[in-house]
Amino acid sequence: MRTRNLIVTAASAAVLAVGGVTACGGTPAQDKADLPVTTTTDLPVTTAEEQRTRQSPPTLRVGETVTAYYQPTYDEPDQPIKVTLKELVEVANETPGKTSYAMTFRVENTGTATFLPSLLNGGTWESEDGRLVDSVSVVGLEYEDFVGEIPPGKYAIGTPVVEVPEGKGTLHFKDTGTSPMFDVPLGS
Repeated sequence: MRTRNLIVTAASAAVLAVGGVTACGGTPAQDKADLPVTTTTDLPVTTAEEQRTRQSPPTLRVGETVTAYYQPTYDEPDQPIKVTLKELVEVANETPGKTSYAMTFRVENTGTATFLPSLLNGGTWESEDGRLVDSVSVVGLEYEDFVGEIPPGKYAIGTPVVEVPEGKGTLHFKDTGTSPMFDVPLGS
């Protein structure tokens, strides 16, 4: 979030100077023109929705749509997207101790910046007992519409296939700044 600076125009400075002189019963405003004008900076305000989103992202299950937030770059404000999990299928995996899932997402960019669907290629796996595995490997992609980026007002559909440890857990999807976007529970 960006901070805003209070801008004091020449007209408002004159009003402040004359008003201050009149209120104090002092000398004419031009005698006070050399006095510094103090401005303040508004502190960033975080809404309850933004706090909830970043501290406890929404959980996404098959057939559900959630509003998630991502930060396009480190110096840009959060942007909203609507994400629908259309299908979640366990697929064959020959790696011992691993399971693979194909997840078909519909992503609608409801923000004002371009969304990169590559953010949906994986995330952090958290098992039921709290074990974390970062950078879940993507073993396949079946992008129908996931072409590089999704401009504002457009949507795309794509199916990343991820490989995670066996068992129940949650896949945490993150944005470019590693802030949480949404979670998908996996495993039986």
